[in-house]
Amino acid sequence: MHNSYKAIVAIDETNDRVVGFITAISDGVISAYIPLLEVRPDYQQQGIGETLVKMMLQELSDIYMIDLSCDDDLVPYYERFAMTKGNSMIIRNYERQSGRNINKTI
Repeated sequence: MHNSYKAIVAIDETNDRVVGFITAISDGVISAYIPLLEVRPDYQQQGIGETLVKMMLQELSDIYMIDLSCDDDLVPYYERFAMTKGNSMIIRNYERQSGRNINKTI
Protein backbone atom coordinates (compact mmCIF):
# COMPACT_ATOMS: atom_id res chain seq x y z
CA MET A 1 0.00 0.00 0.00
CA HIS A 2 2.97 2.28 0.56
CA ASN A 3 3.46 2.94 -3.16
CA SER A 4 -0.23 3.41 -3.93
CA TYR A 5 -1.46 6.75 -5.21
CA LYS A 6 -4.20 6.60 -2.57
CA ALA A 7 -4.94 4.10 0.19
CA ILE A 8 -7.75 4.16 2.73
CA VAL A 9 -7.79 1.82 5.72
CA ALA A 10 -10.76 0.89 7.92
CA ILE A 11 -9.86 0.21 11.55
CA ASP A 12 -12.02 -1.29 14.27
CA GLU A 13 -11.24 1.16 17.07
CA THR A 14 -12.49 -1.23 19.74
CA ASN A 15 -9.49 -3.49 19.17
CA ASP A 16 -7.19 -1.43 16.90
CA ARG A 17 -7.55 -4.03 14.12
CA VAL A 18 -7.39 -3.28 10.41
CA VAL A 19 -10.65 -4.65 9.02
CA GLY A 20 -10.52 -3.41 5.44
CA PHE A 21 -8.72 -1.29 2.89
CA ILE A 22 -8.90 0.05 -0.64
CA THR A 23 -6.06 1.21 -2.87
CA ALA A 24 -5.71 3.16 -6.10
CA ILE A 25 -2.87 3.70 -8.52
CA SER A 26 -2.92 6.71 -10.81
CA ASP A 27 -0.99 9.17 -12.94
CA GLY A 28 -2.76 11.86 -10.91
CA VAL A 29 -4.30 13.48 -13.98
CA ILE A 30 -6.15 11.27 -16.45
CA SER A 31 -6.51 7.75 -15.14
CA ALA A 32 -6.79 5.79 -11.92
CA TYR A 33 -7.16 2.10 -11.27
CA ILE A 34 -8.57 0.52 -8.11
CA PRO A 35 -6.79 -2.83 -7.78
CA LEU A 36 -7.82 -3.81 -4.27
CA LEU A 37 -10.86 -3.61 -2.02
CA GLU A 38 -10.62 -6.02 0.87
CA VAL A 39 -12.77 -6.43 3.98
CA ARG A 40 -12.13 -9.16 6.55
CA PRO A 41 -14.82 -11.85 6.21
CA ASP A 42 -15.97 -11.38 9.82
CA TYR A 43 -16.58 -7.67 9.11
CA GLN A 44 -18.40 -8.02 5.79
CA GLN A 45 -22.05 -7.02 5.30
CA GLN A 46 -21.60 -4.04 7.66
CA GLY A 47 -21.16 -1.31 5.02
CA ILE A 48 -17.39 -1.09 5.39
CA GLY A 49 -16.65 -1.90 1.75
CA GLU A 50 -19.34 0.52 0.58
CA THR A 51 -17.88 3.29 2.72
CA LEU A 52 -14.35 2.58 1.46
CA VAL A 53 -15.48 2.67 -2.20
CA LYS A 54 -17.39 5.93 -1.70
CA MET A 55 -14.42 7.51 0.04
CA MET A 56 -12.01 6.42 -2.69
CA LEU A 57 -14.28 7.62 -5.49
CA GLN A 58 -14.49 10.98 -3.72
CA GLU A 59 -10.68 11.07 -3.44
CA LEU A 60 -10.43 10.36 -7.18
CA SER A 61 -13.28 12.64 -8.27
CA ASP A 62 -10.96 14.99 -10.18
CA ILE A 63 -9.59 12.12 -12.30
CA TYR A 64 -11.13 11.61 -15.77
CA MET A 65 -11.08 7.81 -15.88
CA ILE A 66 -11.45 5.43 -12.91
CA ASP A 67 -11.25 1.73 -13.69
CA LEU A 68 -11.35 -1.53 -11.81
CA SER A 69 -11.65 -5.15 -12.82
CA CYS A 70 -13.90 -7.56 -10.98
CA ASP A 71 -15.47 -10.96 -11.37
CA ASP A 72 -18.92 -11.09 -12.97
CA ASP A 73 -20.66 -11.80 -9.67
CA LEU A 74 -19.38 -8.46 -8.30
CA VAL A 75 -20.68 -6.31 -11.18
CA PRO A 76 -23.99 -5.53 -9.39
CA TYR A 77 -22.04 -4.41 -6.31
CA TYR A 78 -20.02 -1.85 -8.26
CA GLU A 79 -22.99 -0.74 -10.35
CA ARG A 80 -24.38 0.72 -7.10
CA PHE A 81 -21.61 3.33 -7.34
CA ALA A 82 -22.66 4.46 -10.85
CA MET A 83 -19.93 2.33 -12.42
CA THR A 84 -20.61 0.86 -15.85
CA LYS A 85 -19.65 -2.64 -16.91
CA GLY A 86 -16.95 -2.61 -19.57
CA ASN A 87 -14.55 -5.01 -21.14
CA SER A 88 -11.10 -5.68 -19.81
CA MET A 89 -8.40 -8.16 -20.58
CA ILE A 90 -6.50 -9.72 -17.71
CA ILE A 91 -3.75 -12.15 -16.85
CA ARG A 92 -3.80 -13.83 -13.45
CA ASN A 93 -0.62 -15.46 -12.14
CA TYR A 94 -2.28 -17.18 -9.20
CA GLU A 95 1.01 -18.66 -7.96
CA ARG A 96 2.12 -15.07 -7.26
CA GLN A 97 -1.10 -13.99 -5.55
CA SER A 98 0.60 -13.60 -2.17
CA GLY A 99 2.99 -11.07 -3.71
CA ARG A 100 6.04 -13.20 -3.10
CA ASN A 101 8.74 -13.41 -5.71
CA ILE A 102 8.74 -17.01 -6.88
CA ASN A 103 11.87 -18.33 -8.56
CA LYS A 104 11.23 -20.53 -11.57
CA THR A 105 13.63 -22.91 -13.18
CA ILE A 106 13.49 -23.19 -16.94
